[in-house]
Amino acid sequence: MAKQNPGGDAGQHHGRRAVTWLTWWVLLMSLWVAVDDSLEPDELLGGAAVAAVAALAAELVCHQAELRFQVRAAWLVQALRLPGEVVQQTAMVFGALARTLLTNAPPPRGGYREIPVAFGDDTPLGVTRRVLLTAGRSLAPNEFVLGIDPDRNTMVVHRLVEKR
Repeated sequence: MAKQNPGGDAGQHHGRRAVTWLTWWVLLMSLWVAVDDSLEPDELLGGAAVAAVAALAAELVCHQAELRFQVRAAWLVQALRLPGEVVQQTAMVFGALARTLLTNAPPPRGGYREIPVAFGDDTPLGVTRRVLLTAGRSLAPNEFVLGIDPDRNTMVVHRLVEKR
């Protein structure tokens, strides 16, 4: 008869939930520090408390919905280009706005584009990849992802200002 490990699976389960909570807390606390723009101790303590409660809520929702996220390290490396894209697209949008306001030029023409992407499967890894693709493309102010067509393996994107 096999020896049973009481609580072994439960220990892994609780550990995974703790890591999920900690990840949410770090992200939310980082957002707090960025938005609040203060390193005063009382502000940090307040932010830590609010981030802890919000992280708990996020972890509970993920657990109840049985969401499982998986991320590959290579995806995070690709995310390093996002700040540059945000700056570039922000300049593009404000430049188009300035030209329109200052020179009475017609507003820039936006449009819809289809970008080839692999839809992938419905595993946690595939779902996380699509979420990150959508969020990464929609982060900069000039583009917004409307959806990914699984049949045609294309991402439909709306652009405010077409690139020249």
